[in-house]
Amino acid sequence: MKQAKNKFSVGDVVIVNGGMVDPDFGQEISGWIGTVEKVRHFDDAGFIHSFMYKVRWNRETLADNSVLRVSCEELGLDFETMQLTENDLSLCSSARGKKFIKHCLHLPKRKRAYSYGDFAFS
Repeated sequence: MKQAKNKFSVGDVVIVNGGMVDPDFGQEISGWIGTVEKVRHFDDAGFIHSFMYKVRWNRETLADNSVLRVSCEELGLDFETMQLTENDLSLCSSARGKKFIKHCLHLPKRKRAYSYGDFAFS
């Protein structure tokens, strides 16, 4: 059986898609930017997303979310990286990613997910 090709590679700069929340704290993470550090393939046919990506957040993302850093440290969680699926991410250099960064990141975090919806079909 032929293995599916991963959408992103190690070293790709990616942005978290709109509507995404941190699974541990429920905080919105739309617009967070980082670099793919590791790619894992799942052979389990029942698993919806066949690739999982370990993303290391960039300096700006880390600096903008210092409150979440404290919460992670209190629970012994790694704040600088996160495991996400292909559907959670877009390539930062894509037209969609660039448009999202240019238009949405200046908005308050609560409004980012709603603003991203405008780009869903562009």
